[in-house]
Amino acid sequence: MPKSTTREPILRTALARVTSHTADTLPEEGHLEQHLGIDSLALAELITTLEQDLGITIPDEETGRLQTVSDLRTLLDRLTPTSGTDTPS
Repeated sequence: MPKSTTREPILRTALARVTSHTADTLPEEGHLEQHLGIDSLALAELITTLEQDLGITIPDEETGRLQTVSDLRTLLDRLTPTSGTDTPS
């Protein structure tokens, strides 16, 4: 399982896959739909990619609350382990 230090590149790569931006040109903050053009289908693709790449499960009720890149980072911070171990609890 990736450690928390690898979360940001995984997030940026996943966001780039579902938007017209490259990982280098993604805004640090912004509204997922208004600034990045992520509709419900793209959001579902993004969530699936993050779940697979990070080895986590993102509950549907959490997905429905995501509005901004910051919301997404906060959610990933909460759902991914922060310890230096590779073993999920």
